[in-house]
Parts: sequence; C-alpha cells; structure tokens
Amino acid sequence: MLLESAGHTVTEAKDLREVTAACQTGSVDIAILGQDLPEKEKVRVSDTIRRMSGARILELHIGVAPELPSADAHLQTIASAPEGLLECVNELLSHQRARGA
Repeated sequence: MLLESAGHTVTEAKDLREVTAACQTGSVDIAILGQDLPEKEKVRVSDTIRRMSGARILELHIGVAPELPSADAHLQTIASAPEGLLECVNELLSHQRARGA
C-alpha cells in the first residue's frame, strides 16, 4: 500500500466495532474515511474516533462536495492521484505534531 511504503503504519477497520478496537489498542493519528462509507456511518465513525483518540479525520469522497464537513481534510478521489493521498496525510501529520498532540 502507498502509505505503508512511505513509512506509515496502517490499521484497517471495516466497521464501527473494528474502529473502536483500533482506537483502544493503538495510537491513531489520522483516520481515513473512504468514499464507500455511507454519510451517516461517516458521522458515527468520526465521532467515535475523535472521542476515543483525538485523531484527525481525512474524508475521501467522489462527489464535488464533501459529505463530512467536520473532517479536518477532504480529498476528492476522482481528481487526485495516489500521491495526493500521501501529501494530504503528511500535511495532517505535520499539523498534528505542530499542535503538540
């Protein structure tokens, strides 16, 4: 995977139960919410992540407008090359480090 080859540790969570487990067992710095996740589920998952880990949220979306306005960053997947994802993750991490979290 692109992020792993760039030196990032990736934990995949496919549902809210797995998200909760990941937040309880590890250090979550950024959560990437995919475009296939329904809007209501994005809200539930992002609320859980913020409550349990304080991680920054990156929403991937295919439409013109993001579905999750509360996300820290949005990336339109149709318009972005894979490098756009890596750039966005690195930028969010640098902001996280700058705020001392």
